[in-house]
Amino acid sequence: MQRINKTCLILTIFSIVSILSQCNRIQAENDKTPWQMFRGDIRHTGQSAYRGAQTNTVKWSYKIDTRITSSPVVASDGTIYFGSVDGRLYAIHPDGTTKWAFQAGSEITASPALGDDGTIYIGSRDKKMYAITPDGKPKWTYTAGDIILSSATVTPDALYFGSNDNTLYVLTADGKLKWKYTAKSNITAAPALGTDGTVYLFEISGALHALSPDGVEKWTKRVGTGVYDSYSSPSIGADGTVYVGTDSGRLVAVKPDGNVKWYVNTGKAVHCSPAIATDGTIVFGSYSGMVYAVTPDCKLKWSFKTNGWVESSPVIDAEGTVYLGSSDGRLYAINAGGTLKWSYQTKGEIESSPSIGPDGTVYIGSNDCHLYAIGDTSQTTSVPVFEK
Repeated sequence: MQRINKTCLILTIFSIVSILSQCNRIQAENDKTPWQMFRGDIRHTGQSAYRGAQTNTVKWSYKIDTRITSSPVVASDGTIYFGSVDGRLYAIHPDGTTKWAFQAGSEITASPALGDDGTIYIGSRDKKMYAITPDGKPKWTYTAGDIILSSATVTPDALYFGSNDNTLYVLTADGKLKWKYTAKSNITAAPALGTDGTVYLFEISGALHALSPDGVEKWTKRVGTGVYDSYSSPSIGADGTVYVGTDSGRLVAVKPDGNVKWYVNTGKAVHCSPAIATDGTIVFGSYSGMVYAVTPDCKLKWSFKTNGWVESSPVIDAEGTVYLGSSDGRLYAINAGGTLKWSYQTKGEIESSPSIGPDGTVYIGSNDCHLYAIGDTSQTTSVPVFEK
């Protein structure tokens, strides 16, 4: 009997430890930054761990004096950050009130990026990359050789971004140069990072580069004409396939060894960055006004027509719903099967890409000078589905 009690005690202790371990794991997952950078993560999948807005209810809108093309990010405390062509980085409370605004030296069209410590990184046309504390104070600046249109990609110990001086810069978290790589033309697209640390870089000449984690070129592949703005960047699938849109109207799939796997012709420029669903489906828009969903083996899954050109990069929520904007001024929510779930009409073209907060609110900027928060006012939390 005593032996059985000891066994029960050991099992009880083990169970408690196991439960506490699970709680700690869940807590760590819940502390995860909801939308850390342009396209959400270093692979630029555009995947959200949360269920997005189910209706087109406007929770609030935030007005500034100029258009908003910068895509918002969402911090772990719910703060929303976005840049504007007025040269300011805005920090907004989850209830839509101003937290602070930081003035840079020129226009901001790139998306901010968030470090694990809450530092906000943003590039500007004044040639500077800014590091700003969560309370809006300047931490450091780094001056590149030309304007910065590229959004930054962040890891715990490094910051990656391109400049119109044809250079990819890699900085430490305290603003020191680790290494740089010079291409043949401007780098306006945000670089993406593979799980093995490979850096994928797309320059406007149409050349896609794969660099080792220390900046040595692994291969270069010309995939078409590049894109002359900061919205299109490579996206990386779970198998290492790299997807990139081109000004010549193609979405190109490139194998990890640099060989082209397949490409899709849309007939019009592909200026958005493709999103990748958990099942590997690639979703992207085109200047044809169409949104396409393509399987990893290049079969069309569905297509959806908007009433304008699509430059906004899609976001996919935990249930497979696709959110993106169009030049017709609408934010579209498209079901996983390709049918319209809902749409919301703004008063200007939408170039900004959406993000999803931890309560499922969808945030997006419009050229009508507003940042919109779309969501169900009764919904206070969402169920995260983190990638394993």
